[in-house]
Amino acid sequence: RVAVDTYVWLHKGSYSCSSEICQGIPTDKYVEYCMFRVNMLKHWGVIPVLVFDGAALPAKKLTEASRYKSRVEHQKLGMEKLQENKTKEAREHFQKAVEISPDVAYRLIDRLKREKVEFIVAPYEADAQLAFLSMNDIVHAVITEDSDLLVFGCKRVLFKMDKCGQG
Repeated sequence: RVAVDTYVWLHKGSYSCSSEICQGIPTDKYVEYCMFRVNMLKHWGVIPVLVFDGAALPAKKLTEASRYKSRVEHQKLGMEKLQENKTKEAREHFQKAVEISPDVAYRLIDRLKREKVEFIVAPYEADAQLAFLSMNDIVHAVITEDSDLLVFGCKRVLFKMDKCGQG
């Protein structure tokens, strides 16, 4: 059993479809990105446990406000570049504008339910939940990009796992 910092996968998966997300065009490319990795783990006999962020931490209110402002600005710039037919520049702004909203996360959760893949929605950020699972031997390792998980007490962490399972 391996816990996954799911928002890392959602963010990476959203890069390929950031233009669609920012323009409100329906897409499931980010779900397919995540499910490819889920199925790769399952192929190798690993039971994935996807852990989602829950509510925003009240202590991070100012940080979240700043991130929101930046996303809005990049969304605006992306739309302007798109109007100017500068699609490469528009895509770069859209990648910085993408927000992993509850709706985006729910599309993956819905797919996980249908395919009977275990998942957990943490009370707040996933970091503490991932550490809890690791420290209590509920999972054997954690997959993430966030080195903070070592500080949180995770016993085994696989960083920067690629599509072949290497990290």
